[in-house]
Amino acid sequence: MNHSQGKTLLIGAGEVGRRLAGALERAGWGRVTVSRESGWDVAERASDEAPRLIGVREHDLAAVLERLSQIPRERLILVQNGFLEAVHGDLGPVTRGLIWFTSKGDFFAELTPSLFFGPLAVTLASALSSGALRAAAIDEREEFLRQMILKGVWNAVVGLPLAVHGVDLGTYLESHAEELHALTGESAAAASAHYGVSVSGEQALACLRETTTPIHWVRGGAKALAWRNGALARFGRAHGVATPVNDRLLRAVGYDPDDPPPPGP
Repeated sequence: MNHSQGKTLLIGAGEVGRRLAGALERAGWGRVTVSRESGWDVAERASDEAPRLIGVREHDLAAVLERLSQIPRERLILVQNGFLEAVHGDLGPVTRGLIWFTSKGDFFAELTPSLFFGPLAVTLASALSSGALRAAAIDEREEFLRQMILKGVWNAVVGLPLAVHGVDLGTYLESHAEELHALTGESAAAASAHYGVSVSGEQALACLRETTTPIHWVRGGAKALAWRNGALARFGRAHGVATPVNDRLLRAVGYDPDDPPPPGP
């Protein structure tokens, strides 16, 4: 990723992509936005060494990775939420991002610095920080996995349970404490078993409470379940960790936790 003399190919123009684009622009980095209709002639060109910063929704990631199959994985930066390996398998030497801001229309809140790991992590985090978006690079793979589990459990709470109970996040944290403790505990245990690092339910719950004060109004939704609660249920089954709360919440919205994940790329 070069300075303003070069460019970054930003694939996806949703809320996350829009905020990342703004930060890169403020930092003076060149940027080309790739949409569903335009820019793919450049994005698919293996001779173009620009990083591909992929900000599409989880359900669209497999198709994007397929289109970019000729691009070395070292040039890809993925900023999707959720446990991507649960659907896509080994992603190779991509750069991964944990996005820790919430953006909905005019509302924007940085909950804690966004974190990046991989070949382009330092460069991207530096660029985003220069563009007034809090970001940091992680050097150690195990530490990134721990942070990924914390964010993954966070996603499993700030979403499906709110939809099932029909409440906002603040109400859920206050009125469903028993389920919350059980959910964070089993989710952290299942993900820790799968990735081979240790994150406790207490750590996951503390992270959740420390980062959600500005967004207690969020009402969540039953989305990207194969990468979130569904992934945790599959991890649990694979490693002998019971996930009864995830199972119950998933079935409440018609998602069978015993179903296989959708196909990857």
